[in-house]
Amino acid sequence: MKFGKMAALAATVLGLSPGVASGQESKSTRPNVIMIVADDLGATDLSSYGYPSAIPTPNIDRIAARGVKFTRGYSTASVCSPSRAGLLTGQYQQRFGFEYLAPSSPRQPDGGLQPGQTLVSEKLKGAGYRTVAIGKWHLGITPDRLPTARGFDEFFGFLGGETSYMDPASPDVVNQAAPYVGERSFRREAESTQIGRWRAGVAEQEWIRNEGQYLTDALTDEAVGHIRRQKSGDPPLFMYLAHLAPHSPFQASRKYYDRFPREKDPLKRTYAAMVSALDDGVGRVMSALEKAGISENTIVVFTSDNGAATYFGVSDCTRLSGGKLSYNEGGARVPYIVSWPAQWPRGRQESRNVSHLDLYPTILAAAGIPADKALDGFDLTPRMNGDDTPIHEALFWRTGPEFAALMGDWKLMSNTRPNSFPWTFDLKRDPLETRNLMFEAPDRTRELQARYKGWQSEMKPPAWAPTSGFQVFHCGRVVFHDQ
Repeated sequence: MKFGKMAALAATVLGLSPGVASGQESKSTRPNVIMIVADDLGATDLSSYGYPSAIPTPNIDRIAARGVKFTRGYSTASVCSPSRAGLLTGQYQQRFGFEYLAPSSPRQPDGGLQPGQTLVSEKLKGAGYRTVAIGKWHLGITPDRLPTARGFDEFFGFLGGETSYMDPASPDVVNQAAPYVGERSFRREAESTQIGRWRAGVAEQEWIRNEGQYLTDALTDEAVGHIRRQKSGDPPLFMYLAHLAPHSPFQASRKYYDRFPREKDPLKRTYAAMVSALDDGVGRVMSALEKAGISENTIVVFTSDNGAATYFGVSDCTRLSGGKLSYNEGGARVPYIVSWPAQWPRGRQESRNVSHLDLYPTILAAAGIPADKALDGFDLTPRMNGDDTPIHEALFWRTGPEFAALMGDWKLMSNTRPNSFPWTFDLKRDPLETRNLMFEAPDRTRELQARYKGWQSEMKPPAWAPTSGFQVFHCGRVVFHDQ
């Protein structure tokens, strides 16, 4: 579908939302929005999705019980910051050149969000929302790319791609080295990975990290504090809560590590502890909403920026193929759970393909805010309430030479390297992507290739070079490495 047609359809779909159609939304009836984004978390790790290898996550399960769980939810990239750019703009990040990780060094200041890209936070702030970002940013470090320059009243967190969870010398922390990483990120050395607080209109940030507190707990404390301060009659709240967990470095406080005495592998035990800490944080957020009396009219989103980093050996890749840094299902498919008890069904499971791109228009529609730009996503509200038409005709991915396209159950994966060939999968019959059907289904292969070619013609080339060599991992092994 061409961009213009997509934009027209997006506008039509937005018009189906009761809030938008009536035009009578007020600050008091607009929902609060809490968007919780995990980092490198696969659906197979959550008890919500019923996989045998799952870690108990009863609080994330609470969101699913109160809302809609999508079993085919996708990010727009299989690595951190490009995915976040797509999520927060509602557009494929390749439309504005955000193809690779945003540099986190002052020596590379031009990477990250480009001027002119409107984030959902900017739209909500303009409509009267109080906007707060907490946790990981990874979308640029220059003044015009900071959260407080992109629609957030306040930011508590760190600007780069990772930081330590706790002082590695603390007696209460368990540190585990891992393949490819070792202890590299246990210690914060660059200013861009320090924890601080930024406020809109204030030039200097405040460094306030308590070295004795576990990072996931500290971010949760900040989120709960903002919810507790939310009073009746206040402007509605938009909170972007971007946890680092369970991204490396692998660190857990003893409180969480001791929950898994039966796990004999210390790395897997640490990983399970990190996911459990994240789940506890979600539970505290949900409880805070209930105590504040605003849980019914609050949209809660739980998702991850990409799939699990299965190459560390901590997450199962036998149920979904591949993981982070690949466009196999384990890398592109993510947990995707949304709830709005006042408006949307409870305890529903949805199997149609959805994307992070859909969150922007869905949130705007719920708030009664018209989109002022063409979007690549769609308002999911009508689909949650009974409309069974397909949501996306196709979804696309591209990172350097790697690309993929998905139409219904049919998926194409390929690359632009010499002597390469396409892989065509039927995900309904072959969810582990083991059988290439390019010769058995040549028409499907050609259709997917043509769709991808049309999409690519609308995209821009990368706005900056990759910050490191390009690698593709598949279930614990490197299948391509380019330095």
